[in-house]
Amino acid sequence: MDASRYKDYMLGLMFYKFLSDKTLETFKVTAGISELPENDLVDEYAKAKEEYGEELEKMIQGVLGYYVSPEYLYQTWLKDINSGDFEVQKVTDSLNSFERTIAVQGDASDFKGLFSSSTLDLTDTALGSNLNERSKNIKALILLFADLNMVALQKGDVLGDAYEYLIGQFAMESGKKAGEFYTPHQVSEVIAQIVAKSSEIKSIYDPTVGSGSLLLTVKKHLD
Repeated sequence: MDASRYKDYMLGLMFYKFLSDKTLETFKVTAGISELPENDLVDEYAKAKEEYGEELEKMIQGVLGYYVSPEYLYQTWLKDINSGDFEVQKVTDSLNSFERTIAVQGDASDFKGLFSSSTLDLTDTALGSNLNERSKNIKALILLFADLNMVALQKGDVLGDAYEYLIGQFAMESGKKAGEFYTPHQVSEVIAQIVAKSSEIKSIYDPTVGSGSLLLTVKKHLD
């Protein structure tokens, strides 16, 4: 598979892991739950959904702008993989469900279309010539992030650094195609320093945004 396409799957699943981790963290904090092993926290979240239903969904939507239902968590995919019950359709259903549960107010619309079929086509033959091959390859990608707590990594900006590193690696593998989605870090640094030091900044726009690496670099200079 071409590196520019592989990037979409790998980073897409990485981001969905972050969304799932953020959902669990928000549930834990708002419900006043003390530290629990992740599997136990997922069980508590599932019980809360059974008890509170739509009320729970609205609570999490109000905080995050989106809602990931217990049965569609990244952690549930991992549980299915470990039990031998994993099906690619579960991933498709999860991504479709996420799209339906995005809040309509504020900046929540930024989440719209994140996992569209044009970006993450799980039926693409590049993932495998048949369902078994595609399932095997998708499972391998999912397992890459199994042991990572994306919320904890975000707090130390490790997640952002890892994202930029991966984008850079994909860019090198893509050769001339890299410019379609990646601004070389050295170029981003020069632009970021010029912009950050020129005047007070309220909003930043990149009309040719691809991976977002330039915007991330500017943000670092503004923090």
